[in-house]
Amino acid sequence: MIFPAIKLRTKLQLSFLLIGFVSILITGWQAYESAKTALEDVTFQWLTAMRESRREQIEYYFTRVQTDIRSYARDRSVIEAARELMSVFPDARREAGDAARLLDMVQGAAQPQANALREYLRALRRHDTQIETFRALHGYYDIFLVTANNGDVVYTARRETDFATNLRNGPYSNSNLAAVVSLLHDDSDTVRFVDFLPYEPSGMRPASFVATPVYDGGAMIAVLVFQLSIDDINGLMTGGNRRSDGMGSSGETYIVGTDLRMRNDSRFFIEQPARYLKTLRDIGTDSAIVGAIERNRTSVLLQEVRTSASLAALRGETDTREVEDYRGVRVLSSFTPLRIPDLHWVMLSEIDETEAFRAVYALRERLILIGLVILLFAFSLGVTIARTITRPILSLAEVAESFGGGKLDERAAVEARDEIGLLGSTFNTMAEQVQEHTTRLQSEIEVRIKAEEQLMRSEEQLRNLSTHLQSVREEERKRLAREIHDELGQRLTTMKLHLSLLRDDARDEQADILDGMESAIANIDATIQAVKRLISELRPGLLDDLGLTAAIEWQAEDFQRRTGIRCEVSISPHDIALDQDRSTAVFRIFQETLTNVARHASATHVTVYLTDNGDEVELITTDNGRGITREEIDDPRSFGLLGIRERAHAFGGTVDISGTPNVGTVVSAMLPKAQEFDA
Repeated sequence: MIFPAIKLRTKLQLSFLLIGFVSILITGWQAYESAKTALEDVTFQWLTAMRESRREQIEYYFTRVQTDIRSYARDRSVIEAARELMSVFPDARREAGDAARLLDMVQGAAQPQANALREYLRALRRHDTQIETFRALHGYYDIFLVTANNGDVVYTARRETDFATNLRNGPYSNSNLAAVVSLLHDDSDTVRFVDFLPYEPSGMRPASFVATPVYDGGAMIAVLVFQLSIDDINGLMTGGNRRSDGMGSSGETYIVGTDLRMRNDSRFFIEQPARYLKTLRDIGTDSAIVGAIERNRTSVLLQEVRTSASLAALRGETDTREVEDYRGVRVLSSFTPLRIPDLHWVMLSEIDETEAFRAVYALRERLILIGLVILLFAFSLGVTIARTITRPILSLAEVAESFGGGKLDERAAVEARDEIGLLGSTFNTMAEQVQEHTTRLQSEIEVRIKAEEQLMRSEEQLRNLSTHLQSVREEERKRLAREIHDELGQRLTTMKLHLSLLRDDARDEQADILDGMESAIANIDATIQAVKRLISELRPGLLDDLGLTAAIEWQAEDFQRRTGIRCEVSISPHDIALDQDRSTAVFRIFQETLTNVARHASATHVTVYLTDNGDEVELITTDNGRGITREEIDDPRSFGLLGIRERAHAFGGTVDISGTPNVGTVVSAMLPKAQEFDA
């Protein structure tokens, strides 16, 4: 029931309000979702177009690099430069002593004295002009000539510390420059690329290299290497006006490598470095990484982009989706792998979700404002209609409330012939009948109350009588056991003694008399055993002499001996002390339980737990028999179970009996240890 504790007028008003709210919510939500979906599709189309535009540019850039280096390696001036420099380089480096001194001489910091050095310097100057012109024209950071046979760097345009070193055993043998040279073989006329890595000779700036062999007369004599600057990649990826190309204030396109690191600077680092670094710190980026970005003034090879979009793109997928970007911001992302030889890069074009859906969010705010106006109108209309409908209902409700309060002569005023008027007439008819029936029921209730009181007194008397009978029965058993022991037991013992004496005095020739005496003595012994068993069944002497635990153990042993059913007893602690009446009740419950097991359970094993829990004693008897059924437990003819319950109830205890088919039965009895209990 909706609004169970609210008055009808308020319910009607809330219903109008709820109907209006739900209608506005459904309509507004559909409009909002439709607009958002449409705008999302358009945004993804823009992002994909930008991504494809940038992809074509970057792939064209590397295609152009391939064309440049392949054609330049075949240029006669490069071949001649390689031959001439390679011919004089070994003697020049030997005369200089090491690569660093040779670099000093090339840079003018020292004057060459030997002929080979002067000849090498003249060769460098002679080829510098055309190589430097080519480098500057095509925008490469540096150009190298490396000997094919031993990896000597015989020429660099920028003369950094890698000049005149050896790429096989020199200080930069582990650099990516050495790696790209090692990829080339004499039988291959290919162009090979290596990915960007921090390059020490260039001040640890990210550097990528492209290499191709230089042939002369069909033989590979050298390797031509171009060093690509990250500035070229940055220029392609972050150039232009983002607002005019559809990327807005938060859109960017960037490249990610297999190490999930950027291959161009983040737009946000370029435009707002302080805010960008603060964002990285706020999302928990490693402080060492943030410090390196700030110190090196670049996010290339430092900013990790571990997003679902970058991972999907590296798996070869081309798609669009909403993701959380490397700044922890929700963005719309369009991603694709790049087709560049030797470089497994991916490209992502992204824009912040808040900017992409700004128009939708504005629409949502307008819808909310319109909805509030409509809700206000619906509420006002609901108040007016509710008052008209509820006025006669409230009047009828007041009469009904008075009638329910005991004023049976109250009647409703019928003012109209509509449904409410019919309800009033029906109420009046009902009130007459109720008043009539109430008088009759009151007399019947009084009779029933008296009958219930008598029944409760009878039940209490029966329970008291049952408890008294149990007590009298136990006392009578005790008296009979004592009398049998004192009278019959002593007489049987005396008879056995006299017969034994007569047997000893009889002569050997009276063999028939001796046999009769032996038979009589045997009968007396059997009678004595039967008397002992009868005394134990009436009242075990162990219960009075040694207490409850000894009696339980004896009864279990006797049960096992008589029935062949294995019986295990666990008592904790072993010296449980109870008053005589409670000890008797627990023992009789145990006896009756074992009797039921022997008669009905078809069990082979019984486990008994007797535990002192502090305020109460618990007896749990478990067998592995057929399992007692619910019908047997509830059967009023199950007098044994009834006796168990009554014995426990007499002392304020409880009994729980449960059975599982083919598993067994559990009887759990708990008696409080209090010395007195008000039954």
